[in-house]
Amino acid sequence: MILTTLLIAAAAVLAVGVIASFWDEIKNWFQGLMKKVKMAIKAVVIGFEAFMKRTKEAYIQMAKAYQKDEKGQWHVTTETRKVPESEVPPEIRAKAHQMNKEINITSDLEKELKLYL
Repeated sequence: MILTTLLIAAAAVLAVGVIASFWDEIKNWFQGLMKKVKMAIKAVVIGFEAFMKRTKEAYIQMAKAYQKDEKGQWHVTTETRKVPESEVPPEIRAKAHQMNKEINITSDLEKELKLYL
């Protein structure tokens, strides 16, 4: 009984760590994307969106940054990366699996970023 409780507690701690690590990785990835955008295009970043898509090999994470340059022209920069299934939180895996297409996880990311502020 005690061993079972300890195993469940350890699994919960591990799950929380994986989820926190996932959002930390996204946050760092977005920060890197914003730096690249600013260097490539002399423009102000107006907003961003985050997406996740499930493939047979892995999950694909996508980011889109929307910028406006000094001439008022809009630019969209898109970047993708593969994420192992083990690093994707269960709720995001469920959304991606149910839809089996690109899903918008921007609001999920915004909620997680607010926890860091």
